[in-house]
Amino acid sequence: MKKEFEKFVISLAAIIIRNNKCLILEYAKYSKMWGLPGGRIDKGEFVAGESLRRELEEELGLSNFKNLGVVDYDISWNSEDHAKCNIILLIENDSDEIKISPEHIQLKWIGEDEINNYQFRWDNMERVIKNGFKYHKLLNNEK
Repeated sequence: MKKEFEKFVISLAAIIIRNNKCLILEYAKYSKMWGLPGGRIDKGEFVAGESLRRELEEELGLSNFKNLGVVDYDISWNSEDHAKCNIILLIENDSDEIKISPEHIQLKWIGEDEINNYQFRWDNMERVIKNGFKYHKLLNNEK
């Protein structure tokens, strides 16, 4: 019997933390649903950093940032009936102005204690953001 393997859509998302607050975005397409900036890897983008750079420039107007590493990942099925692998990276950009695209209604900077006040598009987003805060604290030698 021939073995079949699952095909995944790969998506990258960024956690940006400034002044102990994480950036989240409200989607225009999904009312009252929140998420992180990022998106799918396009065909022809063979380097993951290439697609993240494109997505952050499109969604936030950011082109200058430092990738600090992977903080989490999540694998799930989405409403379009395919498997999705979300890779979440902590990035550093402490000063550039953020200008959201029409894909989003608004942005918010939330503290770790505010995560549960929002409805996120991904099921495990609370865990993902908490891991981003944890990784950020480790890099900054905070307790």
